[in-house]
Amino acid sequence: MSWGRRRKKGRPFSGPAGKNLAVMLQKLHALHPDIFPSDSLDDYSLINAHSLPRYPKREGYDGRTQPTQDEVLADENRSRFTHQVKSLEPLTIVYLGKVAEYAHEMVEAAVEGFQAFKMGHPSAPAWNTKSKYADMTKEEKLEQWAKDTLEQVT
Repeated sequence: MSWGRRRKKGRPFSGPAGKNLAVMLQKLHALHPDIFPSDSLDDYSLINAHSLPRYPKREGYDGRTQPTQDEVLADENRSRFTHQVKSLEPLTIVYLGKVAEYAHEMVEAAVEGFQAFKMGHPSAPAWNTKSKYADMTKEEKLEQWAKDTLEQVT
């Protein structure tokens, strides 16, 4: 995720994970306004690390929910992703989930002078399974997940 306006139609994180991300962003804005200057998801640009999001209703779905590192770093995807990142000229990048972290080497090659962070993916299976979150509300779980997983990438 990087700074900038984005289109709503066809955007990444438009389903349940997007709703979770919106709540997480509100919490992150309160905790780290220097990194997250807005609490509105619409003030950020979102780019998928791979061009083919994987979900059951998508044509050609093969049962995998995440691309491999080789798929993320493949030439065709590298070209697409690098072009999008360069056009944004981001100051801050936040990688949401392990697969997004694969894109870091592409960002480093395409952009200068940015800061990078990583955190957990906002999908429910990622944050809703920790036993220490058992007695928390959904919002409390998302806030704690954001606190627990946000770290700077060096």
